[in-house]
Amino acid sequence: MLERVIAVVVHWRDLDDTMGAVASLLGEPGLEVIVVDNGSAEPATERLARDAPAVRCLRSPENLGYAGGGNLGMRAALALGADVVLLFNNDARLAPGASVAVRAVLASDDTIGVVGAKVLTREDASRLWLAWGRVTYGPSLVRLVGADAVDAPEWNVQRDVDWVAGCALWFRRAALEAVGLLDERFFAYHEEVDWCARARRAGWRVVYAPRAVVHHTGRGSGGSRAQLRVRKYFGARNSVLFAAKNGSWSERARLAAALGVSLPLQLLWQLPRGGAADVLLKLEGIRDAFTGRRPPFERLGLR
Repeated sequence: MLERVIAVVVHWRDLDDTMGAVASLLGEPGLEVIVVDNGSAEPATERLARDAPAVRCLRSPENLGYAGGGNLGMRAALALGADVVLLFNNDARLAPGASVAVRAVLASDDTIGVVGAKVLTREDASRLWLAWGRVTYGPSLVRLVGADAVDAPEWNVQRDVDWVAGCALWFRRAALEAVGLLDERFFAYHEEVDWCARARRAGWRVVYAPRAVVHHTGRGSGGSRAQLRVRKYFGARNSVLFAAKNGSWSERARLAAALGVSLPLQLLWQLPRGGAADVLLKLEGIRDAFTGRRPPFERLGLR
């Protein structure tokens, strides 16, 4: 029986958004919540004590990233006896009944290690933010299946997939204990892809469950300039980390070839348009992955 479900929300910025995520989680009967205050300049402790006193709050003195902050909360959830741990983005919203639907999926097969939601766009709920993902070893490492597609019956079929959206991950306790937690070297981006790859190799199923619906803010060009820089650096860096950990020689070669072709073309395209700095940031991320250099957290505004 998967009786105890504990959600972990990682808070770093935008306290109002975090409180909105918490409110959506508390609307689900029996769902407990832990907020990880991840070195935020806008601490959540006082607001939670006032507006959501049932929520536990953990404080990290520095930003550990989504992987490190999530692990901090998940360790606490496991110590409290959680049967299922939901790792949840602070800019996501849980639709009513989602967690109940996931518990039914998990109960149907003991080899299901993690369940992902059908993620709709908060700004336009008629469109998907993401259904699931495939690992392609192309220039972006992955393909986002269903991203920005109109919600339709084709997205309502439960299935096993390569990986599921990191904004809402329901982990079975036994899978976390067997596979381990997120790899904190990733900091942010592709940490869920890595965990799902490790889980599948160990014999666990990764399942997309469309009856579990989550709403998430838009991607692409959205977000601040600083957020886009973080995404470009870690997206490139972590593609290389992922391939080094999980790829075969041919898959690593495919990624190297894809990057070797795409990045020079991007640089040539962006030079006259003033966007070369973004391509150079990707190249810096790739270099740092190969050399093991510490990411430039301070320069990226992360610490």
